[in-house]
Amino acid sequence: MKRVFFLSFFTAVLLSAVIIFVVNDAFAFVSKEKSETVLIPEGADTDTVSDILKEKGLIRFPVAYRLYADLRSFGEEYLSGEFLLTDAMSYDELRYALSPKKGVRLQQKVTIPEGLTTDEIIEIFVSMGIGTKEGFIDVIQNGGNFGYDFLHDIPENTERTYRLDGYLFPDTYFIYSDSSEKEVIAKLLSGFDQKFDGALRAEAAMKGYTVDEVLRLASVVEREAFYRSDMPKIASVFLNRLKSKRYPYLESDATVKYIKLLSGNTDAPTANDLDTLESPYNTYKTKGLPPGAICSPGYDAILSVIRPAETDYFYFVSANDKTTIFSKTYEEHLRAVAALKQSP
Repeated sequence: MKRVFFLSFFTAVLLSAVIIFVVNDAFAFVSKEKSETVLIPEGADTDTVSDILKEKGLIRFPVAYRLYADLRSFGEEYLSGEFLLTDAMSYDELRYALSPKKGVRLQQKVTIPEGLTTDEIIEIFVSMGIGTKEGFIDVIQNGGNFGYDFLHDIPENTERTYRLDGYLFPDTYFIYSDSSEKEVIAKLLSGFDQKFDGALRAEAAMKGYTVDEVLRLASVVEREAFYRSDMPKIASVFLNRLKSKRYPYLESDATVKYIKLLSGNTDAPTANDLDTLESPYNTYKTKGLPPGAICSPGYDAILSVIRPAETDYFYFVSANDKTTIFSKTYEEHLRAVAALKQSP
């Protein structure tokens, strides 16, 4: 009798523990508050989905999820694609997020590389079926300041290509497929605000730079540098020129290439282009910074402008292996260029 009693008691305790664990899992009473990106394949059923959720650590008991799905008549129809889910979501909430019957918005993963122009960024979204080019341009030009103080400081300059040039931060985002153009731009500006944060903006201000000035120069550094390690020295060259009376021009080929890109010409700039192209973006003919950023610079390029290397360089040229050769004088620069022409 004692053995029977002990066995019954042990079974009851074990069953109670299992029920507690399953209930905690089903209703997410215990959570580490972690998020996971989940890829649901086309045509996935409840078995497949439960296994994926278990693998990602969003549920502990896939069998319990399947039984609960049957009990709740979830059905076998799930959305496919990438979803951002958390372990704080109950079985019902997870199903809701993946159910086409609930009008759930499908998310798409969008990666914006460093150094793209505003037009190229717009094209990424339009090619994915998100918004229209005209809609994005309208929001970028006339969408207001989105609640960010740093956008108030953008110069009122009609020579600038787009008002938000440089502010559409390059990163990986999860965007709802039916997002409006304003929602997308707001998402990118939020990414910018998080990376170029208040502390970094204060550091730039202490050095006498506005956010827009940092972005304009960082965009040139982004397009001139092949290796991130060269960015602080390249930034120092341009900053040295901005402070010098002897070298009032930045003389960046990247700005001339940008002018050609605006007209749809992807060819590298020629010596004749440097001398003849009339544009406020031609830094061989216009002193100081270009009127707007020529691309959306990444965090490293931004940081290189705020924390440049300390050098007395005024010239640089790219070698065949994409490294950068720096020079202090024009004569030294000419020798470096001549040596590169003779190298195999």
